[in-house]
Amino acid sequence: MIAIYKKDQILYTIADQELDADDGATLVKALNEHLKSNELPAWYMEMEPRKKGVKKSSGERLDISFPEEARLKKIALVGEKTWQERFTESLLPFSEAHIKYFGPEDGNMANNWLEQTSNSNSN
Repeated sequence: MIAIYKKDQILYTIADQELDADDGATLVKALNEHLKSNELPAWYMEMEPRKKGVKKSSGERLDISFPEEARLKKIALVGEKTWQERFTESLLPFSEAHIKYFGPEDGNMANNWLEQTSNSNSN
């Protein structure tokens, strides 16, 4: 399951570790729209810790590819290190973006890091 919302130049996505193909398609659509409608788009991606007894997702690589990939300026990944390593493969199309990793408890720090650029460019 995935939740998506926007604030200024930042697209926020919060997902659990049960991401499926439909969630991936929803994410790609939201990212495409975000890239088209913002000058300096940034992305906050948080993966919630796996709950005990819940089946882990298949670990398939999300297919994320955009013609505007160089326009995404910053990506904050919030979650456990093993998830960050796996998800990074999906971010290869965004190789020109500044990607920064944050622990599961560091969501506020990640948000502040993204907002620094968003706020400084809107003045």
